[in-house]
Order: sequence, then structure tokens, then C-alpha cells
Amino acid sequence: MITVAVLTGTRADYGLLRGLLSAIDAEPKLQLQLIVTGTHLSDAFGRTVSEIERDGFEISATVPIWSAGDGPLDAAADVGRALPGYARALEELDPDVLVVLGDRLEAFAAATAATILSVPVAHIHGGERTEGAMDDALRHSITKMSYLHFASTEEHRRRIIQMGEQPERVFFVGAPIVDALSVLELLPREAVEDRFGVRLPAPTALVTFHPAVMDVAPPQHLVDEMLAALLEVEGLHVVITGSNSDIGTADVRARIAAFVADNPDRVDFIESFGQLGYLSAMRAASVVVGNSSSTVLEAPVLGVPSVLIGDRQRGRPLAESVATPVPHRDRIAEAVRSAIRHDANGAGTEIFGTPGFAPRVATALRDMPIPRPPRKSFYDIGGESAHD
Repeated sequence: MITVAVLTGTRADYGLLRGLLSAIDAEPKLQLQLIVTGTHLSDAFGRTVSEIERDGFEISATVPIWSAGDGPLDAAADVGRALPGYARALEELDPDVLVVLGDRLEAFAAATAATILSVPVAHIHGGERTEGAMDDALRHSITKMSYLHFASTEEHRRRIIQMGEQPERVFFVGAPIVDALSVLELLPREAVEDRFGVRLPAPTALVTFHPAVMDVAPPQHLVDEMLAALLEVEGLHVVITGSNSDIGTADVRARIAAFVADNPDRVDFIESFGQLGYLSAMRAASVVVGNSSSTVLEAPVLGVPSVLIGDRQRGRPLAESVATPVPHRDRIAEAVRSAIRHDANGAGTEIFGTPGFAPRVATALRDMPIPRPPRKSFYDIGGESAHD
């Protein structure tokens, strides 16, 4: 029996991991250990651990990590306090491998604790670029701490190998969201409106904005320009979702709250839809706006045009339906108008693979030898390279 610990820290990564959790649960040779952390445990961010509990997954450990502060020093201190929490959970669970997804501080801190404890790490969504966010460096750091790698595109797989990882440990498995969209029965527009108390007339923009400290402009400026642009688009209704617990979140959330309060006839706010609700609302929307990864992945796959604000996602592959205007209100407003006029056709989304992410990853976890400690050698492209 191979014990597989899986870390989830936000509503977004849980939606991507849900299928994998089920695949691990269904595999007789794998035993799931679910570690819940981050905003899942925060009342301010909707306490989304309740969604995990409703889905019936057994939670093996909870690790609260976030304080009330959202400045850089607060985040650095929170990561420091998170390390012993993750270390204690991993010491108690003693998994054969820890699975982390993405590039957030939760994943970075957990991978660091695992590395110190010689617990092998398997990383999902490595090899990607988000040059406008600190997360870019965190993701590449997690790659170098990881033994197994599950890439969403062939380009990302090549980049991981370029970073010195042995090719036989780097798998192109596709993007997990492709799995989710292949099995979810999305809600019709009316059901979304009734369940969540939002309005989705045509045209509607679904908006999510997260602060990024390395963006092209301060997050306060970007969110102000984005919100002003949305008001410039005649007849546009706006549905805004809550921001992540990133550095600068409090200021961004305050600006969004004021915008919602000042425009009750045109704007609805919901902290968290959950994956089914969010994707259903997205399908019903005319355009997706913001800097969430959903503007460059979920929206194109669903065939909904999107407008990407700032540099937070710079470096990711972009489908033809993703507009990247200069972050000025007039240019953003024109991009939104153009998106509403032209339906997306899904062109370019084939790079994200076909459904089957979850069984592919579960099979690799079952069949791939994972030594402990996870000793690695550096793979030199075009040169001599020692093997593991």
C-alpha cells in the first residue's frame, strides 16, 4: 500500500484536485491522506473546508497557517509558522509521497517541510510561467524540491526537463480542469441565479482579481482601472468573486466592496461559488475579466472570451480568445466590448490535453518507484547526465 498525502489550500486548487482524490481513493494500492490548509480554514474566505466535507473525503490533517495580516512581512512570518505545522502533520502521517499543486505559498511551505523530512514530493502544474507574480519563483522552487512532475502541456514538460529534472520522472498528463469539465454537469443560468442569489443577464462579466506584488502596476491601480472600465461598458452586469489571501488582498477587497456597495443595480458579489457554481456561472457569462488563471484556462476551454488584466499570468500559453489590453480603463473597456461581440471558439485549447489527468497521475503514483530519501541527479540537456 502506497500512502499518498495530497495538500489543498484554496477553493481553486481543491476544484482541480477533486478528481485525483477520487482516483486515488479508488485505486486499491493507494491510500489517500488529505491535508487541508490555507483559506479553506478561514471564515473570512468562506471556510471552504465545508465543501470538502460535503464531498465525503476524509480529512487526515488540518494545518491553519494564515494570520490576519496581508503585508509581505505578514506572509513571510506566516510561512515560517507554517513550516512546523506541515512538518508535524507529515511526521505523523508519514506518507510515501506528498502531492502539491501550483505555485502558492502553501504549496511552497509544505514542499519545503517535506524536503527537510525526506518525504518525496510530486508536483502538479510545474514548468509554467507567471512572470507578474512572486508565484513564478515559488513554482520553480517547488519543481526543484520535487521528485515527480505532472505537467499540463508538452511545453511545460520540456521546461521542467530544462531545469535539470530527469525526463523519466516528468509526465505530460494534461490540465486537471479538462477532466473536471468533462464530467461536471454544469448548472443552467437560472439554477445558478437561484442557488447563489446573483443575476446573470446578457451581457454579464464574471470577474476575479488577485493582487500580485510583481505586476506591471500596483494592484490597487490595476483593480481601480478594471472596475472603472467595467462601468464604461454600456448595459454590462458584473458578478465579482472573492480574492485569494495574497499580499495586498485587504486593500483590493476593500476597493471591490466599495464598488459593489456603490453600484447595487449593476454588480453582485459572491465570496466563493465552489467549482460547480463558478464554472456554471462562467458558461452563462458573456466574458470573463480579471487576472485569475481561469481567464487563460477555464474560460477558453469553456469557449467563453476573456480579458486578462496585468502581468500576473504573463508567460502562460494563451488561446486566441484571451485579450490582453494595456491596463488602462478605456483600453480594458474596449477589450470587454469586443469580447462580448465575438464568441470564443476554443481554438488553442488543445495544448491542455485530453480528459484523463486523474487516472494518469494515479497510475504514475502507483507504478513509479519513489525512493526515500528522494535522491536526484541533475539532467544536463545535450551533455553527460548521471541517472537516479
